[in-house]
Amino acid sequence: VDQDVGSPAIAGSASFAGGVFTVKGAGVDIEGTSDQFHYVYQPLSGDMTVVARVATLQNTNPWAKGGVMIRESTAANSKQAMLVLTPGNGLSFQRRLSTGGNTTNTPGAQVAAPYWVKLVRSGSTFTAYSSPNGSSWTQVGSDTISMATNVLVGLALTSHHDGILCTAVFTGVSVTGGGTLLRIEAESPTVTGPMITVTDAACFGSKYVETSTANTG
Repeated sequence: VDQDVGSPAIAGSASFAGGVFTVKGAGVDIEGTSDQFHYVYQPLSGDMTVVARVATLQNTNPWAKGGVMIRESTAANSKQAMLVLTPGNGLSFQRRLSTGGNTTNTPGAQVAAPYWVKLVRSGSTFTAYSSPNGSSWTQVGSDTISMATNVLVGLALTSHHDGILCTAVFTGVSVTGGGTLLRIEAESPTVTGPMITVTDAACFGSKYVETSTANTG
């Protein structure tokens, strides 16, 4: 599903082809007590992980924002957590802890597209990670949000300018959760795209291999 949240002055849009999401969105901002942006999402329940590579992000404003989000509803003042990339202010882990409450911000590295972003929900704990390559992850921040079990997870984009559309391209998008993740050990693996190596201290050897495309690789 893709739709505008908070009624931006210009309607956004999204398309998907060849594993690439192209998203266009306007909106004043995702900030404060109410948001305006374009959202590409799917409903999911329970624990989950959403990952994406922000391949390109148009500089409509230094605070234009594109990245991954977990959101309780499409209401403009909904609880939410997101890790976004900006054209002029690097990474930002932003979240609204209560419906209609103010937005809290934890700045990340001063990087630019292309860059990987990841958001993990474990119960009421939401943790944001970033990566230059999709395999070596750095925690940006973590917070507790009492969000409903059933949520909306996906890609968020705001131009930070209600009268202008911003265009962003996302690749390597994956959403896991609401089910079982099966991990299989390989003795001598050769990892090629769309598979990536992920570091996880809970795994044997502290690593596992993940594919960003369902039933591929």
